[in-house]
Amino acid sequence: MNRQELLNFISENNNELLLNFYDKTYNKLADLNKRIDKLTGYLLLVVFLYLVMSKASFESFQIGPVIISDMTIPVKLLPILFAYLLCDIVVTSGHKSEVFTTVKFISLALYKQKLIPKELENDRNGLMIRMLLPFSYSMELLKFNRENTGCVPMFLGIIVSIPLLSLMILPFYFEYYMLRDILQNHYNDLFGKISFYLTIWIVLMTIYYVITNAVINIKDQRAETF
Repeated sequence: MNRQELLNFISENNNELLLNFYDKTYNKLADLNKRIDKLTGYLLLVVFLYLVMSKASFESFQIGPVIISDMTIPVKLLPILFAYLLCDIVVTSGHKSEVFTTVKFISLALYKQKLIPKELENDRNGLMIRMLLPFSYSMELLKFNRENTGCVPMFLGIIVSIPLLSLMILPFYFEYYMLRDILQNHYNDLFGKISFYLTIWIVLMTIYYVITNAVINIKDQRAETF
């Protein structure tokens, strides 16, 4: 459902149905926020485990009743897990963006606010929107990105945005770092080859999803201008 279809849905239903739909999507948005936070924590744990195990001097370790004597096994397994978690975060974030837009449109419709798609981008969230939606770090950080912002705050915002952009690239760089290690040190056995190619496949799926989602959003925004 694109934004124009969402506007048609709002105009064709009464407030009672919209309120019911709003409650469901609001709860889903809150759940997606929690899911992304949890996945991010798991992703950081995988990074920590990989850095420890790839440099570890001990020969084995035990997880409950399972004893792992070959330390190359987790080193080969963690890149796959990292790629899967990263893909899950990206896909969940894309779905969250759609739910976010839905909740925002319906909340404004219920409170008799004017609905203009091109003025309802995710970085144009006024006080009312922030009060109606679940707490989100991204929304709070972007609340200063307003059209009436002065030159100094805008300049500071650009400076702050540079590290944030690097954080978006960092997971893919770390994935490359793990793949390079597998190719150089663990590619001589079957498990190493499986880990290498399976990880690449998951990463390519993630990139394909990001590009496809971006193209769809651009098409929707262009359609709204006509």
